[in-house]
Amino acid sequence: MSLHPHRWWWRTATMSAIGALVATLFTGGTLFGSGARSEADAGPRPCPAGETVPVLESPHISQAEAASVRYSSQPPTSGPHFPFSLAPGAYDRPIPDGLTLHALEQGQVALLYAPDTPVEVVAQMRRLVHANPRSLLLAPHPSVRGGVVLTAWGCLQRQPTYDAAAAADFVGEVIRRREPR
Repeated sequence: MSLHPHRWWWRTATMSAIGALVATLFTGGTLFGSGARSEADAGPRPCPAGETVPVLESPHISQAEAASVRYSSQPPTSGPHFPFSLAPGAYDRPIPDGLTLHALEQGQVALLYAPDTPVEVVAQMRRLVHANPRSLLLAPHPSVRGGVVLTAWGCLQRQPTYDAAAAADFVGEVIRRREPR
């Protein structure tokens, strides 16, 4: 039994498309390109505010490898991370560092707070997230013992108490610096 030429073409095209989708899932890429630029490709830049942290080698790792990774700062601002993204937004539970770092690599900012932060302060931080829905992650982080920490790729700003104006300035500077030069 021979295949009709059109059926053969459709089966080949379908199998190719499925193969491309599977490869995309395993490499963490996007099939058609997201237009996202990696901060890792931009090279070292001074931090807009706070501390500039040396950028570590930042390969993609598996979840199993994550337990053995040691970062140069807590919370981390670069280093080995997962090959898939996390949607920006507010989260009520800690986010694994491997997910946060992938977001930072793509130019996002993480606003991390101590787990015992009062709910009214978290509500204030959520307003900043709503003002920057494509650029900001908000979550508690176990290494933050008090106050808040803003992180971007190679940048860390500690605030003993949440300062909405300083946080907005930090986020704005990070967003501006990721725009093409």
